[in-house]
Amino acid sequence: MSVVWQQVATPDDVEAPLGDPPAPPRPGLVRRWLWAPALAAAVVLYVVRRSVEDPSAELELWLVLGMLAAVALTAVAALVRYRDDQTQAAAARGARALATDARATTGSVTVRERPVRGGRMLSGVLAYPGEDGTAEETWSLLVRDDDELAAPRAGDPVAVWWAPGSDVVVARYNRAWADEVRRRTR
Repeated sequence: MSVVWQQVATPDDVEAPLGDPPAPPRPGLVRRWLWAPALAAAVVLYVVRRSVEDPSAELELWLVLGMLAAVALTAVAALVRYRDDQTQAAAARGARALATDARATTGSVTVRERPVRGGRMLSGVLAYPGEDGTAEETWSLLVRDDDELAAPRAGDPVAVWWAPGSDVVVARYNRAWADEVRRRTR
């Protein structure tokens, strides 16, 4: 399950229609296609090894080690590509589910804060009423030092959109909106 966190500028934006959730960033060309040149290098090294007549033991060792390294790089790069494709497909399925059957509710968050270079890493649990009782999803958000929007506090309410059968939950937050919801519920 993935939580798409949206910090919005005004309280009115929190309850605005959902629209399309932002897509995850597309991986770069090198990350996406590194497996191809690594595989080509493994094939070239194999052909060289097979075509050299009576190679020395040292040359054969280096050719075999080069092939093994190229095959290992191919395998890792192919697995990275596979996981990237799975992430993109899950995000697309979630966007379709939210577009056809989004349900809005109010949830709350727990917040843990950890300082990182250039900001703070917030993480916690998002709890909201779901199909089968209370659903709880883990989330994380990087808040930069120069971010003008206030970060959530522990126990703050958030607007939540979810769809049955979807792996994507959208949570929207604005500090003034959260304070108003807290004031109304006391």
